[in-house]
Formats: sequence, structure tokens, C-alpha cells
Amino acid sequence: MPVAWITGGARRIGKGLALRLAERGYDIAFTYNTSSEEARATKEQIESLNRTCIMMQCDVTDSAALSNVLTLFSTGLGLASVVISNAGVFPEPRALHETTNELVEDTLRVNTLPLLTIARTYQVLCQQHNHEGRLISIGSLGAEEIWKDRIAYNVSKSALQTLAHALARSMAPNITVNTVAPGAIAQPQEITENDSSLINPTRIPMQRHGTIDDVFDAVWFFATASPYITGQTITVDGGYRLVR
Repeated sequence: MPVAWITGGARRIGKGLALRLAERGYDIAFTYNTSSEEARATKEQIESLNRTCIMMQCDVTDSAALSNVLTLFSTGLGLASVVISNAGVFPEPRALHETTNELVEDTLRVNTLPLLTIARTYQVLCQQHNHEGRLISIGSLGAEEIWKDRIAYNVSKSALQTLAHALARSMAPNITVNTVAPGAIAQPQEITENDSSLINPTRIPMQRHGTIDDVFDAVWFFATASPYITGQTITVDGGYRLVR
């Protein structure tokens, strides 16, 4: 069976991607940080689809721990044909005078640098097994747009997109690296405070917020498309950037 690894797979977009990949026949390994109850529930849902699932607690800012977990995934479940770097944070808005260097650095440690750790570890594992792979980064429309008082987030996501491009060149020809950049994605089953900041759907050409299925369609494309497609970004925003 094909295998997928996902960071931050216990909740929200990560959970949705894990379940949909399981529905398509993938065995799943995912990390979580503090959402242990949600992680167990997600694991049970995946297993109810007759798929094998491994979950491991991991703080993705700890590069040694993250690399070790990916190696354990490979040992316990098998080498992934698809790896999704999804874990991230969306800090509260901060005015410039409140935006400290530490806040930006902490956001980069969660949103950006784990992709580099994943890439290094995955490349080594693929080389050891003479394996071709696909690495997919979950970015954000915030990599391209500048949002008021979201300096830390905008910087982290724009850096993430540039890092994905650089990795696509470094990891070719055996591993593709692509980015899915969601815009306003509604997640009514797991609402958080951040959902209150979603833009009004009347401002979106498609007249609605996106869904997990919309994001998954872009992920599935990169997971199954020609390996000649690398270093690319699909923005899942209902055309919002066209009217900005």
C-alpha cells in the first residue's frame, strides 16, 4: 500500500488531508504536538477505513526530534511516497511596535524551518532505498499578500515558499517539491478564533470560502501528477487574488 506522512495531522487541514488520503488507499503516519485527544480520534477514523495508521508526538521546532520521528515512520510503516509538511501557526495580529524579533523567529521555527528538516531527512531515506518521492508544502495566500499587522506570519510563509522553490531545485530529479497555498478555508467542524478573520465570501469571485476538499484536490494533483512538475504553487483561493 502507498504511504503518506503528514506533520500536524491531528486537526483541521492536516486531519482532512490524512483522512482523504486514507480513503484513496494510503496508510498514514502523522505527527501532532499538543492535540493528543484529537490525534487519537483521527487515528481511529483512519483505521476505520481499514488503513494502517501511526501517530507520534513531535514538536516540529525540534529538528532532531522531527528527523527521528520521520525515520521511525519509515521503519514502522514504510517509506512515504508522499510527505506533507503541514504543521503551522497563525499568530494573533500585532502592530509593528509589538512585533518582536523573537515573535518572528518563533514563527519561522514552526512555519518555515521544519520543511528544511523534512527535506534533508526524506532525501537521505529515499537515497538509501533508491526511492523517488514527493514533498508537498502547505503554504498560504499570505506568502503573496501583505496583511495588516501579520508581519511574522507573512514573513514565515513567503520564506516557506522560497524555501520550497530552492528545495525543488536541490532535490531534483528524484524528489518533487511543490506548494499548496490555501486562502480563506472554512472548517466548521473545528472552528478556532482565527476563523473570525476570514474574508467576506462576497469579496471572493467564487462567492464562497474554500473547503478541505478544495485543498485536498490540489494536494492530490501534486501527489499523483507527472514528476516533471516541480517547484510549483497552486493557490486555492477561489480567485481572490484576481480582484485584489
